[in-house]
Amino acid sequence: MAYSPRGLYPLRIEKGMVLPDSIARTVSERGLRGGVVIAIGGLSYAEIGVYDRSRKEYHVSVYEAREDETLEAAPIVGNYLVTSSGHISVHLHANLAWRRDRVAGHLLKGVVDPFLEVFLLEVGDVVREVFFHRDT
Repeated sequence: MAYSPRGLYPLRIEKGMVLPDSIARTVSERGLRGGVVIAIGGLSYAEIGVYDRSRKEYHVSVYEAREDETLEAAPIVGNYLVTSSGHISVHLHANLAWRRDRVAGHLLKGVVDPFLEVFLLEVGDVVREVFFHRDT
């Protein structure tokens, strides 16, 4: 079944703001319910998780840009939903690249630098219904 978008919300996240918290705050402030996240820009710090299925936990690695570097988000994608209890769940995956390396995985935390250009594509409560495993 196809669902129609209910709106496209551009968002600029400024230096020093933290992901995914800043996206959750925007979802709350704008009264959004569920949708897609697409972002490009830069981070100075990232915690990237890769899921270990045998241990049922994330293996987390920390990446920090040097003063003359940016962890380029190429891109960050994911989704957001509001659970039936009112909690905002933001699920992000990032592809990051910089001069010394590149990495991809679940973005557990990111600090924006210099900024992030984000689009939120609102679909509605259907996101929670489809991804019911996150409705906690």
